[in-house]
Amino acid sequence: MARTVSYLVVLLGVLPLVGCSSVYGVTDSYGNTYGNFWNSGQNYQWQLDLCEKETADPAIPPPTRPYHMRCCMYHHGVPIDNPQTCTA
Repeated sequence: MARTVSYLVVLLGVLPLVGCSSVYGVTDSYGNTYGNFWNSGQNYQWQLDLCEKETADPAIPPPTRPYHMRCCMYHHGVPIDNPQTCTA
């Protein structure tokens, strides 16, 4: 019985770290995710709003919008996985 309770306590402690990334990150309308457990994506709300407005411009071809969104976020100070793709 004590072993079952201890497993339950460990499981409940680990679940938020593993399966609830949306609690820690923010996702744009193109599927890009920003933030993690140590760096909450909720801190990037103004960048997300600004870049979504910029990316909705009809001059930007729809297939390139996820890339444009990710690079816009990067250029406004949001860390991304591969920043070398946005240098130019």
